[in-house]
Amino acid sequence: MRRFFVSAGLMAAMVVGLSAKASAVPSFARQTGMVCIQCHVSFGGPVPNFTFTGKKFRMNGYRMPYVAEKLEAGEPGSASGHRLAIPLIPYLSFRYQSVFAQQTKAAGDPTSTVADVKNPKASPISSNPTSRFSFFPGGALGDNFGLWVEVYLTPDGSATREWTLGLFSFDEYDLRLVKITDKATLGLSFSNQTIKEVSGFGPFPTLPSNLTRGGFSGWSHPNRGNIFAYGWWNDRLLTVVGASPGEDNLDWKKRNFQAQLAYAFQNQDENELWFNVMAQFGNDGIPIVTTTTPNASRTWTYGDAIPGIAKTRSSVVANQKSYTSGDIGDYVRIEPEIRKGFIDRGPHSMEAVLKVGYARETYADNSEVKQIAPGFAIRYMYDRTWGGDFVVSNTPKFELKDPTGKMHDIKTGTSLTTYLKYQPAMNFLTTLQISNANRGYVSNSGLTAAQEVVTHGWSWTLGADILF
Repeated sequence: MRRFFVSAGLMAAMVVGLSAKASAVPSFARQTGMVCIQCHVSFGGPVPNFTFTGKKFRMNGYRMPYVAEKLEAGEPGSASGHRLAIPLIPYLSFRYQSVFAQQTKAAGDPTSTVADVKNPKASPISSNPTSRFSFFPGGALGDNFGLWVEVYLTPDGSATREWTLGLFSFDEYDLRLVKITDKATLGLSFSNQTIKEVSGFGPFPTLPSNLTRGGFSGWSHPNRGNIFAYGWWNDRLLTVVGASPGEDNLDWKKRNFQAQLAYAFQNQDENELWFNVMAQFGNDGIPIVTTTTPNASRTWTYGDAIPGIAKTRSSVVANQKSYTSGDIGDYVRIEPEIRKGFIDRGPHSMEAVLKVGYARETYADNSEVKQIAPGFAIRYMYDRTWGGDFVVSNTPKFELKDPTGKMHDIKTGTSLTTYLKYQPAMNFLTTLQISNANRGYVSNSGLTAAQEVVTHGWSWTLGADILF
């Protein structure tokens, strides 16, 4: 850990030396004339959150509330009465993400006989100056349409080659059709995003969320064609309904559905309070007991979220495979939450989220999973310069009934993540992330008492997030 503090100290000194104000801002700020922090308490570290204005901007099809700047195309009626809306400059932003230093210590596996796996050592400190590059095209299109796209170029992870465009993905795609009145915003969205992101209630906080199971590690979404219809009524009530194909299948033979109901008791940027309930249900979801990992060849590997889950299937499946979406009979996931936020109360800006996730899944082999997972997250910035995130979650109830009817408790431990942030310019953010890593276990799966223990590891990353 001594090398960690040395690295952190050197980085802090460098950042303070480069803390001059900068005028470059992303394209939304260039178009609207507003600063980025009007719509976000923080634009990264690791993900943005949305203020009340930010949510409304998104729901309005990426245009400012009550503002419609247009240029007339010739004489009135010369183009069938339609007006030409042209951004003053190309509607494009770029994002660079770099890792100055990082290190991990994996949680041990008490079932292993290999010393380095049973009690792993911390990895060497490494760095990656080009961890991710992305560009964001899109924006308001005429009076009623809007488009937002995030395209990411990610290294392929090879340690023996130069940086390559190994993973190229449309991380987010969102096409909107909106009708805006003084009393309501009505819209349709065709998107590969989840219901949380479409309504501006995501991606912050980065709490474990069963509603984002299709996100696949956060940067490589499958091309699911989610269709949403929504209404924002009197700046208070938000209603959303949607449907999509499977989370790892693109056809509509099986379907998933989403719904959201949210009410703003306080509906101003300086005083925002929401009660929000989001739900997802269907018959083609990726099981919550399964993890998915993509690779450079664009194939997916499925594994147990907690070691030992596949073993409980031994009476039905001889080779003990992890559950996939093909095994799901039906599922339901519900997440009620309370959100409180404000910006620029003196030097203070904050958003806090308290939520409880509930999930129930049944599988084709007659097994069943139930989960209750509360979590809390807070994001705070002082003078829009110093601050951070704190995220904590637990799963007090996580039960698996195997194909024979035998009950298993799934133990995961408490997850903690902290981001410390310094933002010397509006579009330049430096972060120090510190997290724990848990390796849980499945009870009654053949483990000894010594093996039935949640082991812990940790990780830290010192990096930068830059927008232009």
